[in-house]
Amino acid sequence: MEKYFLHQIKHNKAEDTWDKGIVVKDTLDAARQSYHAYLGAYGYGNQADTDYVQVEVTDMAGNRLLFEVWNGVVEGVE
Repeated sequence: MEKYFLHQIKHNKAEDTWDKGIVVKDTLDAARQSYHAYLGAYGYGNQADTDYVQVEVTDMAGNRLLFEVWNGVVEGVE
């Protein structure tokens, strides 16, 4: 019974708050879909008050399968 873990972090610059969490997914496809949905919703400047997004998918062995950071805080890092 393999599980996949979606790690999500985002920063709201207007409130200076961090939203973070881990979501458990039953399949790698479900984890991938959520990974791309999170980046699409919050990354790349798609939400005005969000200036940092980090998302990754790991498996039960701790292997990092997907990883991306969108950084609107540090100039030239995006």
